[in-house]
Amino acid sequence: TTSTGDEATLARAVNLLYLNKDEYIAVLFYASWCPFSQECKPNFEKLAHLFPTIRHFAFEESAIRPSIISRYGIHGFPTLFLLNSTMRVRYHGPRTVKPLAAFYSDVSGISASVESTTGEAMPHPLDEIEPKKDVEPENCPFWWARSPENILQQDTYLALAASFVILRLLYLLFPRIVSAAKWAWRRHTLFANLMGVHEYFFTYLEQARQKLSRLYPSKRGNLQEGARNATAWASKSLASVSIGEPSTIGRTNSTNELR
Repeated sequence: TTSTGDEATLARAVNLLYLNKDEYIAVLFYASWCPFSQECKPNFEKLAHLFPTIRHFAFEESAIRPSIISRYGIHGFPTLFLLNSTMRVRYHGPRTVKPLAAFYSDVSGISASVESTTGEAMPHPLDEIEPKKDVEPENCPFWWARSPENILQQDTYLALAASFVILRLLYLLFPRIVSAAKWAWRRHTLFANLMGVHEYFFTYLEQARQKLSRLYPSKRGNLQEGARNATAWASKSLASVSIGEPSTIGRTNSTNELR
């Protein structure tokens, strides 16, 4: 069975190790508000039936002072320890029964009970699992080789720290990113304005050329018309002069005859 209690119960559990140096105890620290704790605690109670020779103690975080929790190096929930008089081993891995049972057997050397307290046959946890498939990926020393889900479950503080670092970098780089974006936008706007001025200039030149082309033919037409008028006027003048000459000669002759 699993014993629950407060700091006094925890102190008695630790004293058991000094009275029985070869005895192991399993201690689970959990939080009622934590969904991972709600998943782990029922499996922890099943382990108490699979390993009846190991005393099991479960402590809710509200029943233990934060200083005691910090003394055990607990930074997240749930946290499972397997202790004896000489060592304290913390579990890192999946919170299902089979990996937990494999952890118990590896640390303590105690095999799981074949029958539960209800008399139902229980398969040996090490007979149907492959520790290399279930345990090694979870206990991989390289955190980047594990899946994001396992990192979040096993190393919550590491995931939070990585998120903080990423957000901090974004906060520091954000002004530079904004400045670069503004510079790129200004350059794009300036280029667009220059293209607009260029197009406007050539449009203006084209309009001026069209106006000049319309104006130049009219002046040329006026000159041609003036030249034609001048030619006609000169022709008329010559004609009038040539017509007037015989009459003048006739008048001269008649005058001479009268004399």
